Amino acid sequence: MTASREVSSPAGQVAPAAVPGVSLVFVTTNEGHVLVPALESLQASGLRRPVEVVVVDNASTDGARREILDRWPDTRLLVRHRRFGLPANLNHGIRAATAPYVMLCNSDLLFHPGSIDTLAAFLDATPRAGMAAPRLLSPEGGTRPSARRWYTVGVLIALKGPWAPAAKRLPSVKASLYEDWDLTGPRSVDWVPCPATMVRRAALEQVGLMDERFRLYFDDVDISLRMHEGGWEVWCVPEAEVVHIERRSSVRPFSVHWRWHLESLVKFWWKHKGLAPRTSAPSGR
Repeated sequence: MTASREVSSPAGQVAPAAVPGVSLVFVTTNEGHVLVPALESLQASGLRRPVEVVVVDNASTDGARREILDRWPDTRLLVRHRRFGLPANLNHGIRAATAPYVMLCNSDLLFHPGSIDTLAAFLDATPRAGMAAPRLLSPEGGTRPSARRWYTVGVLIALKGPWAPAAKRLPSVKASLYEDWDLTGPRSVDWVPCPATMVRRAALEQVGLMDERFRLYFDDVDISLRMHEGGWEVWCVPEAEVVHIERRSSVRPFSVHWRWHLESLVKFWWKHKGLAPRTSAPSGR
């Protein structure tokens, strides 16, 4: 597939090219059952600027790619013939995308009206913002942790075991999840989880793409840290709202995802010589 210079939304609505466009990069591995509703919600979200949809199919066998192309023929579908980790697939989509703003998307999202335009308008108005993430909601309407402070060893242990639900009541854990913030207005933060994060292409060109040494986890902490070290800011913009269905699989001890989590933690620690910046990077405001 080739992309038009004036990029269509999944609804086929072509927005004027007077404002910076957005490329949404989705990665799917046999997740058509959630990706199709995600694209439907994007279609219904009232897009007002040029939008390009890039889907990286990570060697899926569920047959969803045919439905996606039938219903949204302007989608750029990139088919991988063997499996890659999430950062490698995101980079594959970023390289194919054409817009100055790139939104990194899980497949299990539902976009609230205006969410894409709100994040893009924030980047328009905040030149030093390298990344902007929305308020993440659960399917039931509650707020998921949408921004994080840098990990400490104690908080990491508390959050990454079967005791995590009880540990989230600890003051140190609540502070690490910015529960001292009422989510009123945008805020500069340490790092944001990346199921739905809009990134400025100019910032990516400076600090580099996602680190492909991480298979699935800590790549979001890593890119946020590198943004700070490069002089860019990382923001959470709660006026933009996106539902993250989040099918968690990393909390079962000794499962494959648990092992990947531990592997990524070791790689992150080795790369950055710890869990938090060694430079004068901002610590969140």
